[in-house]
This record gives sequence, C-alpha cells and structure tokens, in this order.
Amino acid sequence: MRSITLVLAAIVVGLLLCACHGHKPMSNRVIVQNDDFTLTGDSVIEDTVIAYCPTPNRIESNVTLARLDSLYRDVDTARLRFVAGRPWRMHSKRPETMPEYESGQALIDALYKMSVDRISEAVDKTGRFSPSQNNYSRLYCSIFLSLAALKPHQSMATLRTIVDKDSIIMQREGQWPVVSDHIGWATAAWEVYKATGDRKWLAYSYRVIEKTLNINRQVLLDNQTGLIHGAGYTSARPLGVRRMTWMGYNDLFGCMSLGNNILTGNAYAILSEMGDELGIENSYQDDALSIKDAINQHLWNEDKSFYSSFLYGLAYLRQSPLTDNTSQAMCVLWGIADVGRAEHLIAHTPISNRGVNVSYPAANRLEPYFSNASWATTQALWNLAAAYVGNENALRRGLGALYRAQALYQSRDIHLHGVGTDQLGTSASNVAMILRVMLGMNYTAEGIEFAPVVPECFAGKKTLKGLNYRKAVLDITVTGTGNDVETITVDGKALESPFIPNDIEGHHHVAIHLKQSGHASQQVTLHPSDGFLPLTPTVVWTGDSGHIQDFVPGVPYRLSVNGQLTALNDSVFALPQSEDFTEFSVEIAGKYGNGFMSKPLIRFGLTPQIVFFPDSPDGSATVTVNVASGGDYLLDIGYRPTGTLDVRRVSANTHPMGTLVMAQGNMLDANGLAYSNMVHMKLLKGKNTIEFSQIRLPKSFTPCTPVDIRIIKQ
Repeated sequence: MRSITLVLAAIVVGLLLCACHGHKPMSNRVIVQNDDFTLTGDSVIEDTVIAYCPTPNRIESNVTLARLDSLYRDVDTARLRFVAGRPWRMHSKRPETMPEYESGQALIDALYKMSVDRISEAVDKTGRFSPSQNNYSRLYCSIFLSLAALKPHQSMATLRTIVDKDSIIMQREGQWPVVSDHIGWATAAWEVYKATGDRKWLAYSYRVIEKTLNINRQVLLDNQTGLIHGAGYTSARPLGVRRMTWMGYNDLFGCMSLGNNILTGNAYAILSEMGDELGIENSYQDDALSIKDAINQHLWNEDKSFYSSFLYGLAYLRQSPLTDNTSQAMCVLWGIADVGRAEHLIAHTPISNRGVNVSYPAANRLEPYFSNASWATTQALWNLAAAYVGNENALRRGLGALYRAQALYQSRDIHLHGVGTDQLGTSASNVAMILRVMLGMNYTAEGIEFAPVVPECFAGKKTLKGLNYRKAVLDITVTGTGNDVETITVDGKALESPFIPNDIEGHHHVAIHLKQSGHASQQVTLHPSDGFLPLTPTVVWTGDSGHIQDFVPGVPYRLSVNGQLTALNDSVFALPQSEDFTEFSVEIAGKYGNGFMSKPLIRFGLTPQIVFFPDSPDGSATVTVNVASGGDYLLDIGYRPTGTLDVRRVSANTHPMGTLVMAQGNMLDANGLAYSNMVHMKLLKGKNTIEFSQIRLPKSFTPCTPVDIRIIKQ
C-alpha cells in the first residue's frame, strides 16, 4: 500500500513539473526548481526520490540508505556509511501546547510541526534541555534562533547550568583558553531577556558576561591585532584545521577565529545594552566597535571578497583560505559588515543548489547537510542574512535547501555513522524561518519589531496562533508577499509602525499585510562542481632543504617565504639563503584558491637569546634581559609537558604582551623540550624586565616545568 501511495505521489508531482517546464513563468506553487531537485508547498522530488505529507502529522519519503551509500561511495574511503532513525510521526498526546502554524503549504506546515514536536522532546524532567543536546556552541545558536521565543524559561534554566556557581563565569567547553567558544552564552542570554523581560535574569546575565569578558580580555586579547585568540565555536578546532595535522594546542591558541571574535564583539554590544537597561554607565560599546574594526582589518579578504575563517601560523599570521559561512551570516546580522559589503557577501559567496556550505571551498563533495553537523544552523543564519539584505532570490534558494534536507533526511533522522544529528539545533533553525522570516519577528528590549520577508512563491495567508510573549499571547497573521509592511493592525486597530511594545498584555491578534518594494541585489553565485580545497602537504625540513613526503607529480606546489610564493617542481628542494628572520612553508595552488600551508619552518637571522626560567612555587617569575637594539621580538618558552595545559601571561616593562600556552602533545626537540606559542614583544634597547604570571585553570591542572625562555629578534 505504501509503495502505491509513493508512486501516485510521484505521478502528481511529475505532472506539476511538466506544467512548470515550459516557457511560462514559474508557478508560485514551486518554491525552488533547479538541476538537483524541485520543492513545492507539499512535496520534494529529486530524481526518483520523493518526500511528501500524506497527512498533516507525518512525512513520508522513499529515500534509501543504499542510494546514499552509492552516491558518496568515493568521497571517503574510511567506511563512509549512512544510518537512519525512526520516521517522524506527530505524537497524539503532547502534555503541552506549542504555537500552531498554518500556511496552506502542507509540507512546510508539517516540518514546523515536526520541529516543535522535537523541541518539546528535548526538554527533560528538570525543565532543561537534555544533556545530550548540550553542545554549547550549537545550543547558543539554537536559543538565539527560536528557543528563547518558544521555550524561554527552559532556555534560561539550561543557560544557568553552564555557569560556574563559585566564580559566576561561563563554563568552558574543551580546553580553555585554546577552545574559547563559551562567550556565545551572552547572545543566548540576551535573547532570553528580550523574550521574558525578567529583570533578575538581566542582572544575573550582566554579571556573568562582564566577569567572563574581563577574564577573556586578560588572557585572549592579542595586543597586535586587537582580535581574540583561540579556536572557534563551530567545533573543537577552527574550520579546516583538521587538515593541518601539524597543529598542536599551542598552535591552535595562536589562531584567531572569525566566529569567536564576532561572538565576543556581540557580547560587548550586548553588555552595553544590558547596562543601559540596568542604568549602569559603561563603555562596552567602544570594545564592541574595536573588535568590529579588527575583524574588518585583519579577517576581510579583499581579493576573494569574503571574511577568512581565521588567522593562523607561527611568527607571521596569515588568513585561512576558507570562508566560514556561519560567521559570515553573523557579520551581516550583527553589523560587522556594512550595508554594501553585506549585500556583496550574500550575492557573491558561492553556494550550491542544495544549500550553503559551512565553509568554502568545501573539503569534499558531500552535500552541506552531511558535511557538518551544524549545517542547519548555518543555512538558517544564511537565510536570515539574505532576508536582512533583501535578496529574496538567495532567501528562496536557502529556504528550499533547508526544507528539502529536512523533508528527505531529518524526518527519518538520516545521518552519517558516528556523526550524530543535532535534532534540537535543526528544529530550532526550521522554526526560526517561520518566526524570523515569514513573520519577521525581531525581539528588542523595548518590544517586537516586525519585518517579514515573503518571496512570491510563498503567497498565501500565514497564521501563527498562541505565541507567548511576556504577559501577552499573540496570534499573528501575514498576507501578501514582499518585504515592505503596508499595514499592521492589533485587534483591528492600525499601528503607525510595525512594532509592538513590551508592555502589551492579554490575548491579541496581529495582522500584517505586505507589498513589494524596491529590491536590493538578487544575484546569487553557484559554486562549481570542482570547487574543493586542495590537500595540505606534509613537509620534513632538514637544514637548508625541505622534503614533501606526500608529493604528487603534476600538482602545483608553492614555497612560501614570508608569504611570497614561488613554484616547486620536485619533492626535494633547497631553501633560499637569507640573513634575516624568515618563515618557510609549502602549500598547494588550487583552481579556486590555495590550500592550507604545511608546518612552517622558522630560520632565525640572529641566534636567539636563551634565559633560564627561574623556579617559582606559584608559577610567577621575573627575569631581566638585555638586548642590543630595541624593536620587535618573539618570545616562547621551552618546557617539559606534564600531560595537562599550562597558561602564563607575559608582560614586558609592565606592559601586557600576551599569553603563553604550554600543552601536551607538541613535538619535543633533542633536549626533550616542547615549545609554547610565540608572543610578539616590544623591547627597549638595553635592560628589559619580563614578568610571567600563571593563569589558574581547573583543579585537575598540573603546572608543566618551564625550562628556558627563548627571545628571538625579528
């Protein structure tokens, strides 16, 4: 019976497609139609695969795991395999009510029901989101996107569990300060306040964010660039770093990721707004602007017209060849990119028919849904950014990609073996498309702003019933298409502007009618099928030469000398002579940009000055060094690892210079010493006083044994 139903559905959709393939304008019943799939309001069809809604409370699809295995058999030789969970069916007895959405587009309505159903399932008996959902970085985005609106008190309770009760600072996932994504807590906490107006929560959040930022400023701030050190929020390592196996924790700390800096800048902006709400004078908006300027100065790539995902390297920091599209969307939404740059990003960043990749160039040809577990969050933020700049073409494509993947895959919990799906994040992302795009809701401290963006293919009446907002319950209806609010009424009474104040109480009906207005750029850029990142070479450095161990004849290798590139034609090559401080590395030139560099080699122009690290029971130490000339120097510490992480702040002549990280797992030299990351120093001619102070980490922390201090003239 089921197979007959699927065949009939395929025939119906096939007839619809035939009607749309002529020279007539595309039917508004079709949301997206491209070379890969077609999405209508009630079905998705892709080759012989279909997903549709036989009833409003379930989604059927005939996608098979064998088909997916065969499609991607050559992507990864390491036993790439797909698995599936239970098909989604709406629970008949749900102990709570959630806002109901209806648009007349059966598939989209069912996907919304599936999402709110799974959000309800994610709350445990304590009233918090269950621990299995608590990947911090994804949780913060999910709360921002829609959980604060749907589940504000559960969001609040969950966020409280991520704060250290003794120090009242945010707990850190992974090895802080190497991994420093915890500051995303601020974005989620602010969204919860805007949804609830809870003043106690506001005061608590202000204290947590302020204490955490103050510590981060001392430890993570890079004095040269004004950026924040540490790996980003998208994973335990910045995007693409897995391809640079030479990087240890010390090198990871040296990275400065786009995502982490955006979240930090946004946290300062939030702290400023919270201070205003509490009547506390502050200058945190200046800190937010400082990080914004540093991002635009150091992470914007003018040649490629995108924000680089991170800076990396040893002595000379360089931009990653990747863009991070999750963070690029945030750059648009939170004003890091100015209006012109924001429109340019949405129009020119390469995307595929099946969605925006988490990073570009992509690592392989896996579609975005399977290439990173946070894909739905990336796509949702990208859609919000497209709506923000008024690019309805990009928005239409993005919505189609999100709905296609959810109908075909999330409805059956299809995922890669060993890579669990983020059901809460995916569900929150889907709900955000209704709340933030179709209804255009933006919570502020003063109330709710409405700025819906409804592409023509979504024509029809859209209604959300039973949304709790502070002391009110709202039913919201949107009619028309476009991005300009022609009229807005509350209980039939016209408003002068599309805004509802935060003191509204009781049950009300909000009616919005849209009209088309002037459009911004509607351009989108599809990335080519061969737009992949080149591999990262493995190089062994010996004296004045290098050997590419995984050399492939015909591949365009390049030798980098302080960033200047020359071609290499053999696996073994001599290094050019230089009496100055020089950094060498090798990278592969790709059709759409070079890959990551190999492990660099540093050749000192002058012999480094070595100073023994004095014994100190509390980790603090002071040394005096004499240098022949003032100027720029590098400093690192040779140490014997203890199996844990050791972190020291360093200053020169009372001026803070940076943070030294001494981790396990770094390569040892002939004396059995590993070396910390390098800190840039400004030293005076003659005597200089250098001070080290230990940063207290968790109780399990065991200090390593610093042996010597190496001072290198650049």
